[in-house]
Amino acid sequence: MIFVDTSAFLALANEKDNNHIAATQFLEKIKNGKIRIRKIITSDYIIDETLTRIRYSVGHKEAVEWGKDILASKVIEKIDIEREIFGSAWQLFKTYDDKKLSFTDCTSFALMKKIGIEKVFSFDEDFKRTGFVLLP
Repeated sequence: MIFVDTSAFLALANEKDNNHIAATQFLEKIKNGKIRIRKIITSDYIIDETLTRIRYSVGHKEAVEWGKDILASKVIEKIDIEREIFGSAWQLFKTYDDKKLSFTDCTSFALMKKIGIEKVFSFDEDFKRTGFVLLP
């Protein structure tokens, strides 16, 4: 299993993103079976954050198109951040006073811990600093 973070989606959506080439190459390896991934997961908070950031960095039309694609995807499982995960995220957010983590990152960490995901498709080093395996 792998979790997909906002930074990966942004890199895929924006050709001007510094990580665009690495993200597209990683996605191609998944598509053609060179990297085997059993399940791809993201959250409603990541979709929210991604749509907003694509709108501001690329444009509204592109954000709507990306939204249609991700919401219709049969490949990516979308999990809602429910009360238990939210509570765990809040505890993490309060605990990590030494790191400048977003609350959305904390929801991702809590979700990943709850369902046992260790790997994340992301360019956000905060995942690595909190014990997850950063890919690509």
